[in-house]
Amino acid sequence: MTDKTGPKYPMGKVSRRFFEDVIARHLGVRRADITVGPANGVDVGVVSLPDGRAMISTTDPIYIVPQYGWERAAWFSFHILASDLTTSGVAPQYITLDWNLPMDIEDDQIETMLRVIDRECKKYGASIVTGHTGRYEGCAYPMVGGATFLAIAPKDGWVTANMARPGNHLLVTKTAALEAAAILSNTFPELMERKLGPDMTKRARALFESMSTVDDALSAASVGLRSGGVWAMHDATEGGVRNAVWEMAQASGLGVEVDLERVRVDPAVAEVSKMFGMDPLDAISEGTLLIAVEPDAVSEVIARLKKATIPTEDVGRFTKKGDPCRDRGRPFHPADRDPFWVAFSRALAGEIS
Repeated sequence: MTDKTGPKYPMGKVSRRFFEDVIARHLGVRRADITVGPANGVDVGVVSLPDGRAMISTTDPIYIVPQYGWERAAWFSFHILASDLTTSGVAPQYITLDWNLPMDIEDDQIETMLRVIDRECKKYGASIVTGHTGRYEGCAYPMVGGATFLAIAPKDGWVTANMARPGNHLLVTKTAALEAAAILSNTFPELMERKLGPDMTKRARALFESMSTVDDALSAASVGLRSGGVWAMHDATEGGVRNAVWEMAQASGLGVEVDLERVRVDPAVAEVSKMFGMDPLDAISEGTLLIAVEPDAVSEVIARLKKATIPTEDVGRFTKKGDPCRDRGRPFHPADRDPFWVAFSRALAGEIS
């Protein structure tokens, strides 16, 4: 619904309050075998199986932006989902795909997307087990369906974002606002070149290939989960790094003491954020992973991420239950709204020239 002032509701995920007041109250039957259900800040659901193993799952839209090129768009759509699933420390194994496509998409464009997804499935050992593909009136990019990624994990061979423990160090990979900078620069390249020049625009656009935490999570998990060193992981999507830190602490029922100035901000991210008036710590950052790690495993986790050419910073630690979330000693909360959506809307409306 719209009026003269624009959309009635903001773009993006519904608010935390709507989740708690509406969604969380309408989740069907309460089952004893659901170990981890829907919750703010938790990327996956977990169901206990009769043999002691666990079934891990995550669901998201199939997100396709043709302007990125069909291959890149399909790669990103796969990794949005795989990034959430692998925060468990387990690679995807089973995939369902529901494609609700626009009427004008060509057969060869569908084939290109399926070929890329097939390639990524084979890379990580996943199989597509069921799905649906069709063209329908009223369907439009970028949301052209939905998918579910699943995996079966051994008993205690998985983690979730709500399992951080007091004393765990908090590691952050890559850069803040990774997705915000990459999406804006790839969607509005001419605008970027006018404002930032070709070299910085090229650097910002290249961030696209980093918008996945799959390799981050699997590299960290290779050290060992739970008593092996890694207790929790969380993908910094909407609300950015600051929101992800807060969500992880809230989900785990802990406080956190961090220095968010330690979070790496790529020079291209800094320039794009300045141009759009975004605080990079609050902007959407698919591809940035938060990892809660036992103190004696920190150096090994960082070393394995470095071997995978993934820069990582130790930004603080989780504290005891009931403590506040503090950044350099000052309590903090996430921003009310991710500034990326404001920036994207302004660029789309031609308000930045």
